[in-house]
Amino acid sequence: MATVKKTTATETKVATQATESVYTAEELATNHKVFNTSYEIVAVALRLAGKTAATVTEAQKIIDKFKSKEVK
Repeated sequence: MATVKKTTATETKVATQATESVYTAEELATNHKVFNTSYEIVAVALRLAGKTAATVTEAQKIIDKFKSKEVK
């Protein structure tokens, strides 16, 4: 008899995150056109977030948050 394994949402999320590639901050900044912004914005956003490496999805969230900050 076959066993059926039920997966939870957490297991699915972990599996999805595990398949996404992680890039260094330098690689992400060099490919800044993916984020429709400049090299400097990507580099500074990741540096201020304390990231030396990130996935494209994670970097996009960090960059969007950085770009939406109020300038004082």
